[in-house]
Amino acid sequence: MSNIFKKNALNVWMAKATPTEKNRLAELAFTTLGTLQQISGGYRTEGLASTKPELARNLEAASVVLVRVGLPAMKREDLCPSCGACDLAQEARNPPEGDESLV
Repeated sequence: MSNIFKKNALNVWMAKATPTEKNRLAELAFTTLGTLQQISGGYRTEGLASTKPELARNLEAASVVLVRVGLPAMKREDLCPSCGACDLAQEARNPPEGDESLV
């Protein structure tokens, strides 16, 4: 039997965070610690982090506020399948080389 529970971005973050940081992440992302635990554990998603785009955005922003040594910032693309498949999100992270319209 294979282990369907894989580590996802939120799972890794939660494993490194203190209880205070976990509660603060939930507060800053306008959600609950229980919801974060379900997402990080891959509840009903075969181990993958799967959130709605709005929560992924909130978690990304909150993780930036809480960055410290060993506690990484999360990317919304790693938390939400829709954001991961979004061309705009990919382009924002990796702007095309030599595109003068972005200057």
